[in-house]
Amino acid sequence: MALTKTPKEILFTEPVKETFHPPPPMNERQGPQSDKWCDFHEAYGRDTDNCKSLMREIIAKIKGKMRHSGRRDRNRREERNDERDPTPEMHIKVIWNEIEENEGERRTETWMYAPIIFHTIPNWRLLEEPVVISAVIANRSINRIYTDTGSEADILYLHCFKSYPFSVKDRLRYTTVKIAGITGKSMKAVGRVKLDVTLGTHPLVRTEIVDFTVLDGRSRFNVLFGRRTLRKFGAITSTPHAEIWFPTPNGVAVVHSEYVGPTR
Repeated sequence: MALTKTPKEILFTEPVKETFHPPPPMNERQGPQSDKWCDFHEAYGRDTDNCKSLMREIIAKIKGKMRHSGRRDRNRREERNDERDPTPEMHIKVIWNEIEENEGERRTETWMYAPIIFHTIPNWRLLEEPVVISAVIANRSINRIYTDTGSEADILYLHCFKSYPFSVKDRLRYTTVKIAGITGKSMKAVGRVKLDVTLGTHPLVRTEIVDFTVLDGRSRFNVLFGRRTLRKFGAITSTPHAEIWFPTPNGVAVVHSEYVGPTR
């Protein structure tokens, strides 16, 4: 059965998801250290795209729509039997692929090539403060997000992570990662968690999944966006302009810094 969306994309974008039956308990749970999260079961154990329960629900809905369409258009299809399209009109057009998508081989869309140009500004308007922004992370508006083009890690500080409901905190995965600062001192991470991050405002908006390292450290910031997050968004940060620019399907979005110095 050929599909043009993954099961996960159907679960998040198709209205038909509202008619799915609740999933049965997951029998293949692999424990809290598993990094395979199923959005259909809302539990660890397997990837969403490999969830057999979700695939059964999708197939059942597709067959139901095919039967409904067949009763309505049977005569017309019989007359055009030799010319009919093998894909039914009511088919949910999704491609089922059992191979996990490689992030490095993600499809490049035309809009991603949009030019990003920072205009020259007078010297007296050039800024040197950190670029600190807000974003929606796991359906919650988070401010005091520090963008650090020199950091390899994307950090979600524990004091911010604790404010999330249990359904989000339950996604935390065990890790042995240690974060080292510029002084060389290292700190063991609490864990890792994958959360959706939305930047921009409608219609210039993008959402990407970011694998955060949860760190129990003292910081005035809630989150730190490192090089990996900026790369995912194709974002370019300009400290002198105090802005972040990144492409979206509807054009180039601009996010302005909201930095407030410690003295204020």
